[in-house]
Amino acid sequence: MLWKLAKIGLDSAIDYAAYELKRCLQLMDTNAEVGIYQYRAFSPKLEGSLWLGVCDSVMEEVNDPDLDDAFWIDVSHGTGKIVGSNGRSVLFGVYRFLKELGCTWVRPGGDGEYIPRISLHDVDIHIHEKAAYRHRGICIEGSVSYDHVADIIDWMPKMCYNTYFIQFNNPVTFFNRWYEHRANPVLEGEALAGGEIAALRDQCILEIKKRGLLFHTAGHGWTCEPFGIPGEAWEPREYDIPAESIQYLAEVNGKRALWGNVPLNTNLCYSNPKVRRTIANAVAQRCKDVHQIDYAQVWLADGTNNHCECENCRKMRPSDWYVTLLNDIDERLTAEKLDTKVVFLLYVDLLWEPKQVRLNNPDRFTLMFAPITRTYSSCFTDAPEFDDSKLPNFTLNRLKFPESVGENLAWMRRWRKQFQGDGFDFDYHFMWDHFCDPGYYEMARVLFKDMQGLRTVGLNGMVSCQNQRVFFPNGLGMTAMAAALWDENADFDTVAKEYFHSAYGDDSEAVRTYLQAITQAVDPVYIRGEKGAENPAAAESLARVPGILDAFIPKIVQASEDLSLPENIRVSWNYLRYHSELCRLFALTFQRKAEGKIEEAIEAKEMAKHYAWKHEPQLHHVLDSYEFQLSIDRYFAR
Repeated sequence: MLWKLAKIGLDSAIDYAAYELKRCLQLMDTNAEVGIYQYRAFSPKLEGSLWLGVCDSVMEEVNDPDLDDAFWIDVSHGTGKIVGSNGRSVLFGVYRFLKELGCTWVRPGGDGEYIPRISLHDVDIHIHEKAAYRHRGICIEGSVSYDHVADIIDWMPKMCYNTYFIQFNNPVTFFNRWYEHRANPVLEGEALAGGEIAALRDQCILEIKKRGLLFHTAGHGWTCEPFGIPGEAWEPREYDIPAESIQYLAEVNGKRALWGNVPLNTNLCYSNPKVRRTIANAVAQRCKDVHQIDYAQVWLADGTNNHCECENCRKMRPSDWYVTLLNDIDERLTAEKLDTKVVFLLYVDLLWEPKQVRLNNPDRFTLMFAPITRTYSSCFTDAPEFDDSKLPNFTLNRLKFPESVGENLAWMRRWRKQFQGDGFDFDYHFMWDHFCDPGYYEMARVLFKDMQGLRTVGLNGMVSCQNQRVFFPNGLGMTAMAAALWDENADFDTVAKEYFHSAYGDDSEAVRTYLQAITQAVDPVYIRGEKGAENPAAAESLARVPGILDAFIPKIVQASEDLSLPENIRVSWNYLRYHSELCRLFALTFQRKAEGKIEEAIEAKEMAKHYAWKHEPQLHHVLDSYEFQLSIDRYFAR
């Protein structure tokens, strides 16, 4: 069968869409002949072609064709069209078309892809869709190699994610955690120089833009690097601060110095016009130098209760000074004729809204709500509404931060009274909390419901601050997040059933029941420290885990060694073999803690960490052992 793929216009994402469609069609049907042809515009005279391009009619369906995604698929017997509101939407349409033909991608990397061998003669597919939410993204975190990042960037458009965020101007800390094999006593590593990591970053940006994805950058670093202070990691150490920069540091307890010897956690004297001007110039210069930036994220320092207490800074809240800085940045970008969007952050001290200053040009800005202190035991729409009148008053550097979902949302509502523009959630389900649920099932459900409820709370999507390797034991959570961001009316059970069948084949329902049982027995709410340390009921529940594992392991072994299964399914089962052993040690750790047997608990915890370190060569594509060991220590201490 002959497929004539007719590309319209010059767009890297459409070029890549044509390449991917040709690759997969030829793998599906060895009798298929696929050619790619370039045209300036659609021509009805060219019959027998499958057109790929941006379409005015699809563009009219969305609010902003550059930022919002929709596609139409109308294909019969190899002819028709796959068109979108922009280039990446065409790529989304191609992957959706291939999914209808039976292709699946259960995790990043080649061993997660399945391409069926079928005849393509009778293809007849008609689908018109648009995304429920504008922002559907992933932010780099954890420990990563270049291949880890490249693999997840490649996987994202297959799930209709449209945004990738590289924190820092140069993400040294994330890459060197991997290349040094930091905190892993089993493997030796070696750090890369900053220039080497910059080269990897630039290659990642090329991969992002090749697919037409929206690119966010920075966030951290603006309060350090423009002043000659390195700001690439959170580990405290001694720094040589330029003498002229000390005057710009926040004065806390009568002293201007690095906060805990960590530049990233050190705020500045934002009432000082030179401080704001220096940051504004740095943001503008970065946007000029890197033309691929769609959104520049501008944050203040990390940490809490660390803002400047000098006489001038006390005249307004930190959020007022922050908005003053944002207005200065807007002026510089406008002067440079740059239309780059700027993302501003509602986070810890900045949850307390400004009282005196407003954004002069709201259209420049996008609000990012980052409820880092929230619990994941409940979701946005299940949380009882918090009475705004009971929110605590602002007291400089004496703030207590909300844990409940409802109180976090109450703070955002206050901001929303003065900024009604575009906004999204920046949340941490896959940063640490996924380690509380080794079955990955209940956390996936909470994540899914959070995404469904974003419109209800006044947000237009999510950029997930997360580990990149979060597919152990599987990718249900990442697939469910994508599904709800694309279609807020999607059904979790349907998504889960389809995912498990793609990942595990005919025995998928048995796997789903097995992992649900693990989640229920482990009790993520207890692991989060929300039920007290010594807890007989939690101990009794955790003691059920070995029996659940032992009953299912024979099925895992059989399926992981069954050469008749497709590779992606066999690999999924094989990950369950490793997962069962780590899950056993994890459950024992917290069972002994719940029993009050702390020495035995610590011994089990160290065994779990060692298992992850030892098997990193087999598991590094799906499990971030660096963040696992940090997280199990953190949750054990609660």
